[in-house]
Amino acid sequence: MAGCEISLDWTFKGMRALILENEYLRIVSLLDKGSDIMEFRYKPLDIDLMWHSPMGYRNPSVFVVSGTFTLSPFLDFYGGGWQDILPIAGAGAKHRGAEWGLHGETALIPWNCAIGKQTPEEVIAHLSVECYRYPFRLDKEFILQEKEPVLTIREKLTNTSSQDLEFCWLQHPAFGEPFLAPGAVIDIPAKEVIIEEYPWSRLSPGRWKWPKVPGRNKEEVDLSRVPSKDVRAEETVFITNLEEGWYALTNPDLKLGFGLTWDKAVYPTVWFWQNYNRPDYPWFGRCWNIALEPCTSHPGTFERQLKAGTIPKIKGGSSMETEIKAVVYTGLTKVKRITREGKVEGA
Repeated sequence: MAGCEISLDWTFKGMRALILENEYLRIVSLLDKGSDIMEFRYKPLDIDLMWHSPMGYRNPSVFVVSGTFTLSPFLDFYGGGWQDILPIAGAGAKHRGAEWGLHGETALIPWNCAIGKQTPEEVIAHLSVECYRYPFRLDKEFILQEKEPVLTIREKLTNTSSQDLEFCWLQHPAFGEPFLAPGAVIDIPAKEVIIEEYPWSRLSPGRWKWPKVPGRNKEEVDLSRVPSKDVRAEETVFITNLEEGWYALTNPDLKLGFGLTWDKAVYPTVWFWQNYNRPDYPWFGRCWNIALEPCTSHPGTFERQLKAGTIPKIKGGSSMETEIKAVVYTGLTKVKRITREGKVEGA
C-alpha cells in the first residue's frame, strides 16, 4: 500500500478495533479492552513484535471472572500486547479510600475513539478514558505518517478533582516470538538496576550496575542479552539512573529492532519483566517473553513507591502532557542512541 490508512470499522471477538497502517506498520488497538495495542506489525517482514498470551484476548463485556483477588481481573483479561496503565501499577493497592487490583483501571475498561485526521500523508486517532475509582481522565493520540516506521503517541493526563492526587503511570509493551529470540540485545542508557526477591527469580537481590548482575549461584548474568530458552524464571527488575529516555530491543539474526523514546522527566524508571517458562499460575510453563516498561515509579507496589518517595503527584484541576515514539528499525545488531524524534543511531 502507499500512504496511510485508518479505520474504526473492525471488531475482534466482539471488541471495537482501531487499525492504523502505512507502508511499514500495521497497528491494531482494542478499544473495548483498555486500548491495548494487540498488533504492532512490521509489514515488510510480516512480523508482529508483540507477545500474545496463550490465554488469548478476552472481551470484558462478555467474559465472566471466576474469582477475585489482588492479581485479578487484570490477569484474567491479559492477552499480551501493550497496555497504558493508570492510576496504579504493580500489585493491588488501597489509597484514599479507593481499591484496585493488579495494574489499576485503564487497561481494563473501554476507551472512546474518533478519527482526527485521515489523509494519505498522515492519520490521527483521538482516544480518551475516565477512570471509575479515581478522578483521572486520559486523552491519547495515535499518529502515523507515510514512509515512517514510527508510531507517535501523545498523551494528556488530567486530574478532574479539586485535590492533589498521587499516581503511578506505566507503559506496558510485551515482546515475544518470532521477534524475540535468545541472544536479542537490549540497549538502554542506564547505570543501575534494582533486583528484588521473587519466587522464581534467577537473580540475586540488591542494587547493581547495569547490565551485569550476580545470579543466585553467584554466576554473572548479563541482563542486556536475552537468555536461552532453557532458563526457567520470572521476575521484574527496575532499571534506574537513566541518562536519557530510550531503549532498543534488537534481534541480531533478523537485524530487526524495536525502539522506544520518551520524556525521562515523566518516566524515570524502566520495569523489565522477564517471563521465561515460569511454572504454575498464571503461565504454567507456556510463556517465553519480556516487557520493557517505562514508568513514573518504583518498586513494584504502590505502598512501597509511596514510602520510597518515587510517586508523582498531580494538582487538582491540572493536566500533564507527554509524548512517546515507537520505532521499528532494520539493518542493525546494536544501537548507540535513539533521539526524541525517533531517529535510530547504530553502534
